[in-house]
Amino acid sequence: MGNEEKGKILSTIRVLDFGRVIAAPFCTRMLSDLGAEVIKIETGDGDPLRTHPPYKNGFGAIFTQYNVGKKSICVDLRNPKGLELTKKLVAVSDVVVENFRPGVIAKMGLDYSVLKQINPRIILCSISGFGQTGSERDRIAYADIIHARSGLEYLAAKMMGPGADPPGLPYSFADSYGALNATIAILAALLHRQVSGEGQAIDISLLDSVLGANDDTLQSFIFSDGALDTPVIPRAPFRMKNGSMAISVVMAFKRVIIAMDRPELLMDERFKTEEVRLKKENFDQFLKIVRDWAKTVTVEEASDLFRRYEVPCAKVNSLAEIVNEPVLRERKMLVEMELAPSAPPVLVLNTPVRFSQCLTGPQSRPPHRGEHNQAVFGDLLGFKKDEIRKFLEEGILSHEETKTKNEFRRVDNAAALS
Repeated sequence: MGNEEKGKILSTIRVLDFGRVIAAPFCTRMLSDLGAEVIKIETGDGDPLRTHPPYKNGFGAIFTQYNVGKKSICVDLRNPKGLELTKKLVAVSDVVVENFRPGVIAKMGLDYSVLKQINPRIILCSISGFGQTGSERDRIAYADIIHARSGLEYLAAKMMGPGADPPGLPYSFADSYGALNATIAILAALLHRQVSGEGQAIDISLLDSVLGANDDTLQSFIFSDGALDTPVIPRAPFRMKNGSMAISVVMAFKRVIIAMDRPELLMDERFKTEEVRLKKENFDQFLKIVRDWAKTVTVEEASDLFRRYEVPCAKVNSLAEIVNEPVLRERKMLVEMELAPSAPPVLVLNTPVRFSQCLTGPQSRPPHRGEHNQAVFGDLLGFKKDEIRKFLEEGILSHEETKTKNEFRRVDNAAALS
């Protein structure tokens, strides 16, 4: 089946996105990439990331990443008329996503008890720092707060050595894990609705999401009765003559020894079995052997050796290097997009999901604030142009003044940045 014959897997689904910043917008970006119609509902000046630099053609980098493919309406939800317009949208939608503090959506008059009266099939997904229940539900939390609370920062410091300070993590892991869990939950709820005919409310906690993604450290701590409070499998890269490299020294233990030309280590009592060599004192000694060897070779020499002996490894890339990696173009993980007419296209991260029978990826450039007021309230809900004009005059609706036309071009085989 050619691409021109493929459809979008969620093409019949409409999502109302009340999300701000990262967690909820990332979730709805995924749904949009899968084909859902996502209507971003903004108030006032809109999503705070709209004004977060760096910019290209009037759009912020992070805002672009998490909001391509969406429509935008801007509604005053404190105005009863604005609230009623929003409820009309709920009646013709499938999913509502929000990441306000618990209780805020209820104060707005849009909690699940209200939504399901309007539309019994509606699915509400709420994303928050500590969840909708529990003693800490009302606490404000961004990713760095969750990283600290969940132990991620503690573990990062432990890996850096005795007495090291928590380094601060470069990615918003909490937001990303929360967004992915929210997307999974929404897809499951849509399947449940297909069987039962009923919608439901979903509660996603960023703290729960980080803990749920903990691969071996927390469970190992519990199983060892507190003896193991560092990562069981070390992941710190090794310093070479001309750079650093990650090496799978645990899973490929024997092949690493052969690649280093140290076959005698296979008979060493400290390393004979996995149980023995993973004892801290033994594994620390093995890591020292590998680190000492690594200092004697270049990244290229090590790569050749490890490829020969099938040892998983990777050079530690800079951002400039990863953007220019051929595999990103081969996998179409960067796509070119025009943010404004006559402006040079920019590279935007693609969705990581691929299907054999359905298309995925950004459907359009990110929207200007309120750009789709007419399309949503006119074409979808049937309001006449003079009615929408009156909503604008009364401040019930608003929009960003822009001369940019709603033009869009995407090229899968994006050229690498020079």
